[in-house]
Amino acid sequence: MNVTVYYDYICPFCYLGTKRILELSKEFDLTIDWKGIEIHPEFSPQGKKRTKTLKSQSFAETIREMAKEDNIEIKLPGFATNSRLSLEASEFAKIKGRFLEFHAAVYEAYFLEGRNIGDIEIVLNIGENAGLDKSELALCLDKRTMFDKIAENKKEAQDNLVLGVPTFMFGSFPVHGNQSMQTMRHIIKRTLQISQD
Repeated sequence: MNVTVYYDYICPFCYLGTKRILELSKEFDLTIDWKGIEIHPEFSPQGKKRTKTLKSQSFAETIREMAKEDNIEIKLPGFATNSRLSLEASEFAKIKGRFLEFHAAVYEAYFLEGRNIGDIEIVLNIGENAGLDKSELALCLDKRTMFDKIAENKKEAQDNLVLGVPTFMFGSFPVHGNQSMQTMRHIIKRTLQISQD
């Protein structure tokens, strides 16, 4: 089954959803197409500290509870940053056959280590650790080679009525937001059944 995943690296629900869909790909024959879209282009690459409010604390608790369901470790970084360079680097990683390694490493840098994935030096270090040539990646990001690709992903997301991230397209059936493993498993089984009927 073809699955398209719309994601952004600064979204904790995308981190959890990525873990879940990759786990499910061990059970089902899934061909996953990853489409990075920038949900907060207004955020500064320098990062901005988040203020602690009752709403943000409630949000953090929700994330922790969801992560606990699947034994996923997550630490909200306490600051917001811009994801554009990381998204562009992910498209470069696809071409070089190192996408999943880079993809996982960016999420872990942000949601486990609290590193600023909007900082070009950090993105370059993540890329190098994921098996990318650092100088090639630097050239790609300097020339903004993948800039238009992220714009294309956004346009495609809009055309498919993607309202936010994560969104999973199981064939042509959209699932918005993060779902439990059980729910996603049920959706995959149901979609496969419909396609066979």
